[in-house]
Amino acid sequence: MLRPIIVATLLFLLPLPVVGQVMLLVPGYQLQLTDPFREAGISITLAASGWADGGQMLPSMRGVEFDRSPEATRKLFYTLVMPTERPVSMQAEWLNQYLDAVTRRHPDEPVILVAHSIAGVVARYSLVTRRRPEVTALITIASPHVDSSMIQLGDFFWQSPLGTYTPLLNQTDLRRLLELYSGISPNQPGNVLRWLSHQTHPDIRYVGIVRVVDTVVDSVLQDLNRVADLRGRAEMLVSPGGHALEASDGTILAALFSGQFESR
Repeated sequence: MLRPIIVATLLFLLPLPVVGQVMLLVPGYQLQLTDPFREAGISITLAASGWADGGQMLPSMRGVEFDRSPEATRKLFYTLVMPTERPVSMQAEWLNQYLDAVTRRHPDEPVILVAHSIAGVVARYSLVTRRRPEVTALITIASPHVDSSMIQLGDFFWQSPLGTYTPLLNQTDLRRLLELYSGISPNQPGNVLRWLSHQTHPDIRYVGIVRVVDTVVDSVLQDLNRVADLRGRAEMLVSPGGHALEASDGTILAALFSGQFESR
């Protein structure tokens, strides 16, 4: 059952005082319209580290809306509602709309993108296809960044946590999922990862959080340095968890932007 969302009046036209940093948390594939960063407890750990919870951003007939009133703070994060069953290019368009709304709400403030799983590919697609000067960092968590046979759909369903839910997918859901993952599987026309590997990426901070026991995306494929244009430019953090988001990710994110440690 979906978590009820109380949508506030359209507020993105109201600029706020200086924030300092704005973090957008972009979800990977979901079977239902949920808020995985909050469900994993990441919002709690970020808040405990001094980041204010700006609430959820979501689309409507009037454009992008926020589910709570704005507040002035130096560090603020938002979670996003994304069409995670849609192809990468379509998700990137949604992400661009969210970025446009954030720049209106927080003009001239740097934006940090934090993307889980396939959302890391979506974020890279957005950054290489449209100039986004407000984005100063991309943090990916368990994201596939290079082409490989790691997504052969038959094995993918049954060797990953999604395998548990496969019998619940109807034909429409399955078609959409095939559309999404065909774009990053090998030997496919229009392979998104292969195309991205030949693109120039903007000069921002890149950090790949690599899961060492990931059963969905091989940990070797999660290193941003394996992308030709990012070789030697990206940082890597090794995390002992699996593919799913964890509350400890919030602690890692907070530390990355507080100077508590440096990734390698």
